Parts: sequence; structure tokens; C-alpha cells
Amino acid sequence: MQSQRALAVLDELRSLAAEDDTRLCVAKDRLAVAEAEVTAARSAFDSANMRAEVSQRVTRSAEELLAPATSPQAGPPRPPHREPALQEEPRTIAQEVLAFVRPHRRAKRAEILKHLHLTRPDINPASAKRRLSHLVADKELVRVAPGVYTLPPMAAEGDA
Repeated sequence: MQSQRALAVLDELRSLAAEDDTRLCVAKDRLAVAEAEVTAARSAFDSANMRAEVSQRVTRSAEELLAPATSPQAGPPRPPHREPALQEEPRTIAQEVLAFVRPHRRAKRAEILKHLHLTRPDINPASAKRRLSHLVADKELVRVAPGVYTLPPMAAEGDA
């Protein structure tokens, strides 16, 4: 009688273990799908963010060029005149890199280089790669994995 009860309990335990295993498999599958969706959403966001930055720069440049021509008091078109002190200096490579990494928290080297190519086509990719190494050496960036960068903990907290 005792052995029959023990066998019944063992069968129940096996049934529960099989059910738990099935639930675990389902949960793993759902997690994999969710991670894929997050990755796709992050990629779409990064792409849209880069396009928006470039579009805004192009729009500002076009507005500056067209401002004298669209002014109601405008005579013949004149080249835009700026005071040297008012000219906006382009960002340095380091400033561009840090400005890109800051909102993303983590960025791959390829993403950073693509961003630099889109926003500053005048920057040589070899110079950008060297600058990444210098930023890591200067502790302005942290290499968390090969080709993956983030801000150091204090810099990330200070921006929040």
C-alpha cells in the first residue's frame, strides 16, 4: 500500500515536472521573440534618430541660405553674411561621439562611425577610430566589449 502511494506521488511529480518544463520552453520562446522585437525597435529608433538629426541640420542650413531671399524687404539675393564670432564651429570628433553615445547608453563602433559619416562626412574614418581609442584611454568612454562603447558611470549619472 505504501509503495502504491509512493508511485502515485512519483507520477504526480513527473506530471508536474513535465508541465513546468513545457511552461519553461514557452517562456523561453516568448522571451526570444520579445528580445528580437526590442532589438528591431532599437534599430528603427537609432535609424530614425540619425535621419532626424541629419534632416534638422539640412533644414537649418537651407533656412539660413534662403532667409535673405524670402525676406519681404529682400532686394537681389546676397550671400549670407555672418560675423566671425557668431559662426558655429563644427563639433570635434570627440564631441560628436559623446553626443551620439549619451542618449543611446551603448553604441557599437559601426554605429558610431556611421553616425559620424552622416553628420560629418569630412571626418576620416581612421581618425575617428583613433579618437575612439583615445576617448577610452582618457576614460571619457568605456569599452564594455570588443567594438561596444558606453559612457563611464559618473558621466552617465551626471547626464540624467
